[in-house]
Amino acid sequence: APTVRAVGERLRADGIPAVYLPPGDVPARPERGAPAPAPGLVEGPDGHRALSVPAPLGRLTGAQWRLLARTATEGDGTLRLTPWRGVLVPGLSAPVAAARLRECADAGLVTDPDSPWHRLGACTGRPGCAKSLTDVRADASAVAAALGRATALPVQWSGCARRCGHPHGTWIDVLATDGGYDVTVVRPGAPPEPLAAGATVRQVADAVASGMPPAAPGTTP
Repeated sequence: APTVRAVGERLRADGIPAVYLPPGDVPARPERGAPAPAPGLVEGPDGHRALSVPAPLGRLTGAQWRLLARTATEGDGTLRLTPWRGVLVPGLSAPVAAARLRECADAGLVTDPDSPWHRLGACTGRPGCAKSLTDVRADASAVAAALGRATALPVQWSGCARRCGHPHGTWIDVLATDGGYDVTVVRPGAPPEPLAAGATVRQVADAVASGMPPAAPGTTP
């Protein structure tokens, strides 16, 4: 994976302003296992707002970077990458924040806490990783479309037993095997709770849905 400095160099090469801050100048890290902030608007103590916008499966397009960079110029001039594969844009006025949030949604970023992309993660998978058994990102995207709303727990898709990038705390492990996907609930200090073994993509969706709260009246899962 590229370093923070390398990401900045790539952005600058693509015409997107970026400045590398030494480790001593960045905000304090959140505690390990801390939950991801909900997508949407975050109200600050001074009346300003911040945008909290995760990127689907942690990948941002050039157009999305440009939108976020332009938005940052209307705030305090910074973009903050989060450990949860998202971006915070602080220091915006309430009207500007609301307008830019709509633009972020139109651009394909995650802006709704009930989005099926919220709490969904995946390793690189095939074809980017030779150790992966399958294209987990394509399968994760298919399950997100089938579920249609956020899961109760973080869900991490892994193409092999290394489980690169998996979350901490309690989460649902979707592991590719030679015979399909094994789906397990992982809890600290407790034995794994199997939900499915050798499952198809459709069966993974059913297994993950079994751990979700009931849909609100008038909605469809």
